[in-house]
Amino acid sequence: MAHMKRPAVVYHNPSMIRAGRWAGERGRQLVAAMQEAGGSVRAVPSTAAGQTTRPGPGMPRRLLARLPRQWRGPLVTVRLMQRGTTNTVKWSWRLWRRLRSSPPDVLLARYHEYEWTPLIVARLLHRPLVLEVHSSFALEGTLRGRRPSRVARWMDRLFWQRADLLWVHTPALRDIVAARIDDPDKIRLIPFGIADPEMRAEPGTGGRIEVAFAGSFYPWHGVDELLEAFARARMEAPEMHLTLIGDGVSRDDALDRAAAPDLAEATSFTGWLDRNALHRQLQQSHIGVAPYHDIGQSYFEPVKVLDYQMAGLAIVASDTGHIPNMAEDGEDAVLVPPGDVDALAAALVKLAADPGLRDELGRAARQRAMHVEETAAAVLELCRDAADL
Repeated sequence: MAHMKRPAVVYHNPSMIRAGRWAGERGRQLVAAMQEAGGSVRAVPSTAAGQTTRPGPGMPRRLLARLPRQWRGPLVTVRLMQRGTTNTVKWSWRLWRRLRSSPPDVLLARYHEYEWTPLIVARLLHRPLVLEVHSSFALEGTLRGRRPSRVARWMDRLFWQRADLLWVHTPALRDIVAARIDDPDKIRLIPFGIADPEMRAEPGTGGRIEVAFAGSFYPWHGVDELLEAFARARMEAPEMHLTLIGDGVSRDDALDRAAAPDLAEATSFTGWLDRNALHRQLQQSHIGVAPYHDIGQSYFEPVKVLDYQMAGLAIVASDTGHIPNMAEDGEDAVLVPPGDVDALAAALVKLAADPGLRDELGRAARQRAMHVEETAAAVLELCRDAADL
C-alpha cells in the first residue's frame, strides 16, 4: 500500500457504546484527540447520546458470593466466553456490512476477551490490523481468582501473532507479549494518557483532609490494607476523611470494615461515578491513594494514578508493578512497600501534617501527567506505519 500521510482509520471498541465504562471513555478521548490532531478517524460503534451510567457487572456479585469458591471462576469464564462469542457474531457482521463498500486503510481495535471481531473483519477487508493490547486475559484471569484458561492463552497468542502491529501500554506487558510471538519488532510501547478535565475545583476546606481512593475493589488493589492503615493514621491525624470511589468483588468486605467504630464517621463510599463527577471529587481532595499488593507479574497501567496526577493530588502509592515508571518517590509521590500497612499509615500522617509538601507533590504530579494528546500523536504514527506495510 502506498505511503499515506493521513490513512483512514476505523477504531473498534465495543465498550464505547456504554458511556459509563472507563474503557469506552478512554476510547472516546483517544478518538477525539486523534481527530483534533488531524487524523481521519471514526469510531465503530459510536456512543449512544446521553448514556452516562456505568453498566452493572455481567454476573451479580452477591450471587457469585453465595456460590462455592471453586465454582466462581469457571462460571465467570463461561459467561465471558458466551459474551465474547455473541459480540463476535454481532459486530463482525455489522462491521463488515458497514465497511465493505468503503474500507478504511487501517483497522485499530482494542483487544477484548474471547472476541474475534477485529481479526475477522481485518481479514475480510484485507486491511492491516493494529491491536491495542492492554492486558493478557490469561494472566488477568488468574489475578481474578480463575483457573488459567487454555482458550484464553491460545487466543492471546493467536491475536498477537496475527495482528500486523501491536500497541501495548507498559514495558512489562511488552515483555509478556514479546515472549509469546515470533516477531517482537512489531510491538510498539505507547503509554495511555487521559484528557485534562475542563472543570476546576478547589480542595475542601474547614480543616478536614480529604483522602481519595478511585478504582475497582479487587483483592490485589489493597483496599483492606488501606482501611487498616487509615484507621491507624487517624489516631495521629483525626482530621482525615477517606472517600472510596468504585465497586468490585471486595467492596462488601470493605463496607463491613468501614462500619467499625474507628472508621464509621470517617469513611464514605460513592460507588462508580461518571468522569466529570470523579474529577470533581478528586479535585476536592488532598491525597490520592493507590495501595496495591505485590502481585508479581504486574503489567497493567493503574488508571487511578493517572487520574490523581491530572487532578494535582499528592499521591501515596505502592512501589510495585508499573507505578515506579509513572511516579518518583519524593518528587511527585510517596511510594511505600506493597502491603506494608505501617508505611502506608505513616505516609498518610506525613502528608496530613504538611500542606506545603502536599502542594509540592501535587504540582509535580500534574506536570508529569500523561495527556491523551501525546498518546493520540503516537497512535496516529503507528497507524501510518501500518498503512505503509
